Amino acid sequence: MGVLFKFLLFFLGAIYLLRLLSPFLFRILFSSLAKKASQNHTPPQAQKSPPKKKNVSDSIGEYIDYEEVE
Repeated sequence: MGVLFKFLLFFLGAIYLLRLLSPFLFRILFSSLAKKASQNHTPPQAQKSPPKKKNVSDSIGEYIDYEEVE
């Protein structure tokens, strides 16, 4: 009986503590997501990408587009 009481006390205490700390955790999470989103929306001139090389090989074969059968 004592083990069950300790478990319930620990469980309810953890839930209560989580409810107290959740606004602060969400504020930190939201601010970090906003920073990441603002970093992803840089102007296209600032983004530099290396030139892409096409790898042409005759051993690959041809592309076949299959149609779905109902």
